[in-house]
Amino acid sequence: MAPSRLETISFTTFYNIVNAEPRYAKTEYHGVDPTTGDPNWDVPVATAIDVEDAVAAANKAFEQWKTTTWGYRTERIARFKDALEAYKEEMTDLLAKETGKPRQFAAAEVDNCFKFMDWHIGLKEPKGETYDLPEKYVVNKFVPLGVAAAICPWNFPLLLSLGKVLPAVQMGNAVIVKPSPFTPYTALKMVEIANQAFPPGLVQALGGDDKLGPMLVEHPDIHKISFTGSTATGKKVMAAAAKTVKRVTLEMGGNDACIVLPDADIAKVAPLVAMGAFFNTAQVCIASKRIYVHSSMYEPFLAALTAVTRSLKVGSSNDEGVMLGPVQNVMQYDKVKSFFRDAQEQGYKFALGGSGDGDSSKGKGKGYFINPAIIDNPPDDSYIVREEPFGPIVPVQKYEDLDDAVRRANDTKQGLGATVFGKDEQLLQDVAERLEAGSVWVNTFPDPGPEAQFGGVKESGIGTEFGTMGVLAYANVKSITTVKG
Repeated sequence: MAPSRLETISFTTFYNIVNAEPRYAKTEYHGVDPTTGDPNWDVPVATAIDVEDAVAAANKAFEQWKTTTWGYRTERIARFKDALEAYKEEMTDLLAKETGKPRQFAAAEVDNCFKFMDWHIGLKEPKGETYDLPEKYVVNKFVPLGVAAAICPWNFPLLLSLGKVLPAVQMGNAVIVKPSPFTPYTALKMVEIANQAFPPGLVQALGGDDKLGPMLVEHPDIHKISFTGSTATGKKVMAAAAKTVKRVTLEMGGNDACIVLPDADIAKVAPLVAMGAFFNTAQVCIASKRIYVHSSMYEPFLAALTAVTRSLKVGSSNDEGVMLGPVQNVMQYDKVKSFFRDAQEQGYKFALGGSGDGDSSKGKGKGYFINPAIIDNPPDDSYIVREEPFGPIVPVQKYEDLDDAVRRANDTKQGLGATVFGKDEQLLQDVAERLEAGSVWVNTFPDPGPEAQFGGVKESGIGTEFGTMGVLAYANVKSITTVKG
């Protein structure tokens, strides 16, 4: 009898995937369990030879894959979903281990992967316009572009890596996944499982050190870079990709504004704003990072938001009732603590937290835990308002005039997401239209789904992911004009 899938995949041994085969290396690295600070499993550091082999295998696989039909590719995605679902519990455990996020939210990320797969399975092939003119036919087509490299982040390492693989292969491309060195594990296993459904070389994974990303971005036989990460790194990716005129999709940092209108229901809205600000320990690019509240309701809203936030239990992944896990890595932990220190040094008032550097919830020096904090009405030029903490500390500010609130919300070089809360439907839509952001959520916390285009404006990004346009981001456009007669 053939071994079952659960007997063929090990969740304690990790390696890169090149041409459907495990690839080891002399040099290894490891992530860290952020709940303890202890090392996780070793992972090989991909070499220049690994990159060359993976790129060659990807281009070979692409030559065949690009000739397949949309229906065939979609059927393979359905097979991939079946294979991944067999490891749902193992992937949830692994995700919680590498990120530290509460188990319920690790499980939700895994479930979201299946929702994204279902959306792609049900997606009809996008078609370009055709024109039958008196003297000619014009056909506009979308064609696969080649080999894509997916450079993935550490905050949602499984969902955001899968979110690059699916549109790439559905559009007819090969893809090489580069997971974050902080969280390589679920992405590597996802790619290993994907090879049960796709031909060798089509979906590969290379993890490594800080030399790997530039090797992929500058490689002349990689045709597309999809990057999710910081604005500073994204700018470097864009500059390096320009050398070979690669297509790029960049989803970068945000300093997202939340505007609470004067007619908002405080009891209803405060929990939604808290979720938008602190979900995933605020390690979310579209987290609400600047909250603007009308002066007429500022004090009661701040009290309600503080009460909700105080009730959010901080702890390890499997602690009962835990809502917020640790900061994922020590580098980010130290950065978040710098926002606490600055606010304390400047004498800003804390509505919640702020009793010490980072305000550790464990008190034993183990794990990267930080209790959530709220700063009461700091100035617009403060560090906490101008910069993105990517951690559980948020400013709440007063506004008197809505036009001024919108101006202040837009007064940033970034424009990824925004939220607005209130009762007047027309006013809500007007504010949403005026906010300079790639995504705006009305009367809900930020919650991107596979059907909604997702991308930033200004320095928050180039291009879009998800939705039909996210699939077309992996296509070139070809126009064929045929003269009649």
